[in-house]
Amino acid sequence: MPKVIILGQEEIEVEAGANLLRVIQQHGYDRNLPATCDGRCTCGTCAVRVLKGGDEVKPCEKDLLKDQIEKKWRLSCQVLVEQDIEVEVPGYEVAEALEIEPGLLADILDFAADRLVFHGNPLPSGVGLKRLKDLRRRVDEIVAGEADPADYRLVRQILLELLERDLVKEIPSKHPFTERTVEMMIQAFEKRIPKAIEEREEVLTYPYFLYVAFAILFFLLGGLSIYALFVDAPLEQTATPTFTPNPEKAPWYFLGIQELLAISPNLGGFLNSIAIGGVILPGLVVLFWLAIPYIEPYLEALGPRGRRGLPPGRRLSERPVTVALFTLSVLLFVALVVIGTYFRGPNWEFVLPWR
Repeated sequence: MPKVIILGQEEIEVEAGANLLRVIQQHGYDRNLPATCDGRCTCGTCAVRVLKGGDEVKPCEKDLLKDQIEKKWRLSCQVLVEQDIEVEVPGYEVAEALEIEPGLLADILDFAADRLVFHGNPLPSGVGLKRLKDLRRRVDEIVAGEADPADYRLVRQILLELLERDLVKEIPSKHPFTERTVEMMIQAFEKRIPKAIEEREEVLTYPYFLYVAFAILFFLLGGLSIYALFVDAPLEQTATPTFTPNPEKAPWYFLGIQELLAISPNLGGFLNSIAIGGVILPGLVVLFWLAIPYIEPYLEALGPRGRRGLPPGRRLSERPVTVALFTLSVLLFVALVVIGTYFRGPNWEFVLPWR
């Protein structure tokens, strides 16, 4: 038995010679096909696109549709299903039937990425740059109807949030479009989302990396506990208020600050060595660490791809500026700790550890 394949919807087995309009009506796809003449080929209101299959074009179709015949439009009331046939019904079109410009979709995804990175306004919530960049790279595949249902669901979610936040008019694009265009895109992409995915219930889950973090924490605490059973802590003699060791060193995690105090210049007034080494410089380093997620995109935007291009991803190789600055600050802190631990002797004089 031949099949009527309504793209993006379903495949319907029919008897050979079945009338296409009747098949469409029987299965509820005639919302935009009034067929006011009831199949007499006089009104032209039952037109569909026949992409594959179908019998010969009738003379009355040529009279009513004229140049639309070249774009594969047929009057469904005049099409007999003798073999498998692929059709697109108005109101149930897939993306390519609406002639969506891939460049327009690319501009929309660029705008979403720009909102996500440069304005701290996630669009939509939970979507990362890596995912947006992947969609941006495959816009031709998405518009051609060859992407996965999950891709269409995400693109539709982005378009819906743009409409809800009234941001459509802010999208910069050389391709003409309106809010109605975006609505039609949403409708087209909805046809590519199977109901099984659309209706699937969402449940809260723990992100996968939390399992990794808890596993590492478990083995670390377990290992330290076992180690503590067999090795005593390297405690020194009981401290007395009448004797101060020379030099008196802070715990290792504060030795970097202590060493910084020792080498900081004394500029007088509020800018003494204590203020510079103990407050100002450590404070600047901590502020830099806290600001990395915010200043990082702007530093990377100065590169060759520019602000309007695709933002950098999360890989270390894609963020050379801030990775280098962060690594340098950590190495500097480690170096100060090592110097304070092994290279400082009595009176905080510089000594060689092997002497």
